[in-house]
Amino acid sequence: MADVDKTGSEQYSPPISSSRDLLGRVGVVCLLLLALICYLGLGAVCFSTLERTTEEIRWEEGKLAIEQLVKDLLPEESEEEIILERTANLTAVIRRLADNGNPYIYEKRENAWSYLGGLYVAVSTVTTIGYGNIYPVTMGGQMFLVVFSLIGIPLCFMFIGYLGALLASSAEYAFNLRRQERSRSSFMVTILLVSLGLVVAELLIFSVWIKYGLDKRMSFWDSFYFAFVSFTTIGFGNHGFYNGDNGNIGKVMFTLLIVILCLAPLALYINLVVRDVMTAASPLLARMGVTEPADPETEMISKTKEFQGEYGATDAMTE
Repeated sequence: MADVDKTGSEQYSPPISSSRDLLGRVGVVCLLLLALICYLGLGAVCFSTLERTTEEIRWEEGKLAIEQLVKDLLPEESEEEIILERTANLTAVIRRLADNGNPYIYEKRENAWSYLGGLYVAVSTVTTIGYGNIYPVTMGGQMFLVVFSLIGIPLCFMFIGYLGALLASSAEYAFNLRRQERSRSSFMVTILLVSLGLVVAELLIFSVWIKYGLDKRMSFWDSFYFAFVSFTTIGFGNHGFYNGDNGNIGKVMFTLLIVILCLAPLALYINLVVRDVMTAASPLLARMGVTEPADPETEMISKTKEFQGEYGATDAMTE
């Protein structure tokens, strides 16, 4: 069990005690890397299999749509060679506009870089979501984004981490598990289920808000998918809730606030899952010679205290 020092902050990553401990930790890293590579390979195969056929169909649909547009614009007696040339030219123009993110190809995108647009990009940057439908194209804007990110991302995740720790300590206080002398595993499972419930609830609520509050054209699945890629900070860029239309300023700003606040329960849930997995794997780690990981409950309590700056009175928390 990890020791809690007099300041109340346990050793999250215990110091290396021997060469065997060092080799064991290197082995754990290698195993995790191998598992990640295998998982990524599996994902690549599945994504490719699921999406390839649809991509080919959409490619042909796009090609036929442009060819038909050119035929409609040209006289009926035009030669096939001219039709092919005009089709290639129009295709090149459309692709160039899309590659450059030209605002003309987006609906209601005449004034995306208003203050609201800047706030939208700032939030999607510091949360690392990166919606991608609006982004800096000038060198000055890109240079500012680099500097802004170096400060904004740690600040944002410091806030999210503190809020997640506050949720954990609040849940402990609400359930009063320790005073009821329940086991540590019961405490961790309960907090894990509570955080999972919060994640599911916020996904559903945000999905309903996106569909009925911002964009009624979205299906419920599209709104749920958008909520998921937002809260997991995936942000593929195929969806966004602001394209330069400043008619719903209040709704957009409210949505940005929701995005920031709702990252905390997900961060708490992921953190707890990782801790539970590490706790379950502790016998295997011990056989590999790795120092036993810190106890998850003690770690969570002490980390909460670190966030809150309560380094003095620890007896009440540890008794």
